[in-house]
Amino acid sequence: MFSKENLLRSLQGWIFMVGLVALGNTVSCFIDHSFLGSRLYTASPANVNNLVARLFGIWTLLAAVLRICCAICIHNQAVYHLTLLSFLLALGHFLSEIFIFNTAEVTVGILTPIIISALSTLFMIVGTCFLLKDDVKPEFDNMPKSVEDIIFNKKVKRAKKD
Repeated sequence: MFSKENLLRSLQGWIFMVGLVALGNTVSCFIDHSFLGSRLYTASPANVNNLVARLFGIWTLLAAVLRICCAICIHNQAVYHLTLLSFLLALGHFLSEIFIFNTAEVTVGILTPIIISALSTLFMIVGTCFLLKDDVKPEFDNMPKSVEDIIFNKKVKRAKKD
């Protein structure tokens, strides 16, 4: 029924699908920059030009690659937390475009990424509780805990050749 494995599989699938959709949005940004003015930044479409579309496309591509990597390596805590941060940044960006910069109006085009980012953030926060409970990997047990634990200039005795 409801288990840790089911939750993580669902989370992996969700993040992977969001990453694939982001790849599609990336292509849209590079093909036709009017996509951004007509769907997202509807309050000031004149501010959307080719440069803005390419920047948004690269940002979306980076987020897509990160999210797909997270879906593949869900137990990698660094990638997991960076992916969570990418959803928080996207949520903050779209909300600020509506409420602070007034470049976007509340339409389906802007509500969709806000809802996806908010749901993904919540889903990943819940997933964090399951990932951090007992996922300590044995290969990391011998890692140094602080800089002082790192051994520098360790001399290795070499066998003499006869």
